Amino acid sequence: MISSLHIKNYALISDLEINFEKGFTIITGETGAGKSILLGALNLIAGQRADTAVLLNKEKKCVVEAEFDISKLNIKSFFEDHDLDYTKKTIIRREISSNGKTRAFVNDTPVNLGLLKDISAQLIDIHSQHQSLEINEKNSQLNYLDIMCGHEAAIEEYSGIFENHKLLLQKLNHKIEEEKQLKKDFDYFQFQWQEIEDLQLKAGELKEIKSELALITHSEEIKLNLLKVSRILEHEEGNVISQLNESKHAFALINKYNIDYEDINKRLQSCLIELKDIANEIENQIEQVSFDPERLNLLNDRVSQAERLIRKHQVNNEDELFILKQSFESKIVGVDTVSDEIEKIKINIKTLEKVLSKNAQLLNKQRVLKIPEFEKEVTKLLHQLGMPNAQFKIQLHTLSQFTQSGCDEVEFLFSANKGVAPAPLRKVASGGELSRIMLAIKSLIAKEKTLPSILFDEIDTGVSGDVAAKMAIILKELALNLQVISITHLPQIASKGNQHWYVFKDNATDITTTHIKILNQEERIHEIAKMLSNEKMTTAAISNAKELLGFQTKKTVK
Repeated sequence: MISSLHIKNYALISDLEINFEKGFTIITGETGAGKSILLGALNLIAGQRADTAVLLNKEKKCVVEAEFDISKLNIKSFFEDHDLDYTKKTIIRREISSNGKTRAFVNDTPVNLGLLKDISAQLIDIHSQHQSLEINEKNSQLNYLDIMCGHEAAIEEYSGIFENHKLLLQKLNHKIEEEKQLKKDFDYFQFQWQEIEDLQLKAGELKEIKSELALITHSEEIKLNLLKVSRILEHEEGNVISQLNESKHAFALINKYNIDYEDINKRLQSCLIELKDIANEIENQIEQVSFDPERLNLLNDRVSQAERLIRKHQVNNEDELFILKQSFESKIVGVDTVSDEIEKIKINIKTLEKVLSKNAQLLNKQRVLKIPEFEKEVTKLLHQLGMPNAQFKIQLHTLSQFTQSGCDEVEFLFSANKGVAPAPLRKVASGGELSRIMLAIKSLIAKEKTLPSILFDEIDTGVSGDVAAKMAIILKELALNLQVISITHLPQIASKGNQHWYVFKDNATDITTTHIKILNQEERIHEIAKMLSNEKMTTAAISNAKELLGFQTKKTVK
């Protein structure tokens, strides 16, 4: 249950604190006094977004702090799972700074809004007038039915599988688009790959080709110089080899006179052998050097093709061209790879759909079984709330596709009059009827769902007289099992509270501010009397107020 609410610098509130008790708490006040401001502040605790527009003093930060007694709630594991300090008295705080930044804390540990919403949802249910309109929405109607079924674990399991199914569908669509693009580009990549493949260029070949081209292009110059050297060495008169040979013979004649001459003679012999070998090699080279125009054209064409592809693909050399070719090949093969991935995803989707279908059928079965009881209980409460001819029905449709909650769609049907067939709630229910239907459903849900506190913001809209009295009894009974806080304008409901707070404005200073105070016995009589007589303090109103409160007093109320 909520133990206290402390609000600073929020809207018309400068500094305000409320201490709540268990049971039934009432909050009343004049129109515009600030009851909705309290609700807005509490919504901040529940994770609602806010901005600097709520700051009373724009130069100071706004702080809203609520203390909850969670000693009887089995939510310690939630705190542990989210690395939060668990204490029986848990404090949730929201801060809004003047620069627009907001912060949230649970027991002084910073949390994001998502986590704040998750924990607040387990502590208090805030029913605003807007929620009475939400009951017209099919998703909300299905949610109420599921709460009554009590199969939250089954819904959670199904929802997890559904999310995986949705992710797989998204992945499938992505892969299908990827496949389309690859197929669209397939011919382009195939052509580019084939063009490089047809060249049949080998590693280092371009360098070899250019070397051979140089030989062929300069073959005449090379041959002339080779012949020149050949003549000098061996073929012209007085050539090097013949002269060297003569020198060798000369030393052969004098070898016997000096051992050094013999050594020189041996060296001349070595030179002669080397020069003859060189001369033979040059002869071979001369035979190999020739001008082949066909070969020249062939090599020029091959270099031209290779360099054209290098320029076309903006790479630096044939090595990078080979890498690019591999890239084209990967994209070509990628079409088949993506096709295989698509087939695997489709198989996984079908597997999940079988599980989803099985779980959805189980949910449907549980809903079908619960609907008659739910219809009966709501109708019974509506009869108690002054609609003796009311009919409440639930129509369940099976959808052809999976949704977040199964394959079911729910429609609440309602009729307030005898002989009139129930029609969709959103089309036929008035504001007052919606309030009563909402109270009936909320009171039933409160018995099924562990919730320590519930706040009703003018659940009595469109209600008066005997119906208001019956509504008050239901709220009072509801408060036997949980903490109920009701912002109301009806004296019949206000009189049933264990605790009564009064909201009022203070115009004594230059700035209007909102305040709240707990009413004692006499003050409650006055407040309820004013509610009964539209601010006129009549004796009849005072007497009626005392009767509603269930006591008589001998004091004269002025």
